[in-house]
Amino acid sequence: MFIVPMTSIMGTTGIGSVTGNPAATKAAATETGVAGDFQNILNDVINNVEETEAVTKVDAYNLSIGNMDDMHTMMINTAKADVALQTMVQLRNKVLEAYQTVMNTGL
Repeated sequence: MFIVPMTSIMGTTGIGSVTGNPAATKAAATETGVAGDFQNILNDVINNVEETEAVTKVDAYNLSIGNMDDMHTMMINTAKADVALQTMVQLRNKVLEAYQTVMNTGL
């Protein structure tokens, strides 16, 4: 049974880079743009949720028809889907909180 690995929501460029070079990180962030980085992160999170949910549905189907004999794989994939969904919900909450803060400062 194939287990879908969870992908990181932080890329190798932009803010939060693991290269250790602040100048390269700043140059990459200004080159690609912060909006582009955020859009890529958001798309990655959404795709990760869709992929893990699809694998969970396939696992549930295979279990229901008797094609799956390793329950631990299904439980691992279900936990991954849950974590991916929680991450997306928390990201949405932070975006809404930031939007409300910006809207309140304009008044």
